[in-house]
Amino acid sequence: MTTKNEIWDQIKRNIRDDIPKSEFKTWLSQTSLLEINSELAVIAVPNKFVAAWLSENYSEPIRLLLQGIVGARPTIRFSYRTLRSRIKEKKKPAHRRSKTSVPLGLDPSRTFSHFIRARSNGLACSSALDVANNPSYKYNPLYIFSKRSLGKTHLLHAIGNEVMKKDPNKKALYLSAENILSKFEKEAPYRVDRFWGVEGPPQFLLLDDMHTVVSLGKIQKELLSLCNLFLESKRQLVVAATAPPGQIKNLLPQLRSRLEWGLITEIKVPDQETKMNVVHQKAKHTGLQLREDARFFLASSTNDLKNLVRKIEKLKVHAAIYGNKMDISIVKSILEDKVHAQIGPEHIQEVTAKYFRISPADLLSRKKEQKISYPRQVAIFLTRKYTDMSLKEIGRAFGNKHHSSIIYSINNIEKNIQSKIAVINDINKLRGFITNSSVG
Repeated sequence: MTTKNEIWDQIKRNIRDDIPKSEFKTWLSQTSLLEINSELAVIAVPNKFVAAWLSENYSEPIRLLLQGIVGARPTIRFSYRTLRSRIKEKKKPAHRRSKTSVPLGLDPSRTFSHFIRARSNGLACSSALDVANNPSYKYNPLYIFSKRSLGKTHLLHAIGNEVMKKDPNKKALYLSAENILSKFEKEAPYRVDRFWGVEGPPQFLLLDDMHTVVSLGKIQKELLSLCNLFLESKRQLVVAATAPPGQIKNLLPQLRSRLEWGLITEIKVPDQETKMNVVHQKAKHTGLQLREDARFFLASSTNDLKNLVRKIEKLKVHAAIYGNKMDISIVKSILEDKVHAQIGPEHIQEVTAKYFRISPADLLSRKKEQKISYPRQVAIFLTRKYTDMSLKEIGRAFGNKHHSSIIYSINNIEKNIQSKIAVINDINKLRGFITNSSVG
């Protein structure tokens, strides 16, 4: 019998495939299915803002997904009190610990020294550095916008880290959209003078994902109060979004006016030189040697810098198989999978089972002994590398395994292939057997 958790996991997977990662994290990552019957489905959410947004945007899609899973289209109700109280109880000790380990929400690895400067981001980077060194002097607020994955979040963290490095007594607080929603809910009934508690407001407030947060009118009014507080008290405000204020849909005119007071700067799509620098620095950092033609091919393959970094990380995993110094033909075969387009999961399972002297049925079973679980993880790893199948599809191909089991198997082999000679040898041999369609 399908459990509530399994039903809701399946719904979230379906929604996650269709929306941006940041949107999913903000609105759906902390939700769960409390109860369900043919008439009513109650979904727990962290606060009333999430409840309002999901009710407006996702009630009908969720009903349709439920019909496909359980055969009914119940009324959807969002409840935040039960989950909110549970979250508060759990997180009190963790909050005290995190205050020292990750002060004020900043990622210590995102600094100006690790930010790759180029013509496409030069003004945004220099303005951010100027603000960190001379708060409230030239640009307040500083508003940075760009398409996703071009570095605006990195610059917010870099400002905060630079401020804290120069003067640890100054506070620089980073808030993502998810943090903002949580903080407004915690501080209900939304009095700005009580928003920061006894410590008072920080010297720097770094607000991310503004385009996501402003979809709710109530929060916009509170954000306007915060902006007024910071600008009137000459504290530094820095905001990041995917579009300039004038292009954000349904933005309150008063809030738009405040956000346009200072400097609005754009991070543009990186040029080839910038992307070549990213490839060079990331490859150098991971110890990966790439020939010049391979570096050029990588830099030309995408304008998304996060995607570019992920591709380099994927190549690093394959370095144990192909050798550390890769040319363009090897890089293409790994990233585009042209050589392996005809290889399917059944073939990989058959070859892997024969190699380890077990039956293909063992790979599809739920047996946990090492002689079965290790070959299964290897077969799953190879299926991920040699096919374009999604995690969900691989799970179905291996006896309807949950996607979390597939992720664990892939991560486990990727970790061991870095250090364990036996695993490297098994992968190398199986790669030859799979592509040559013979074993033993």
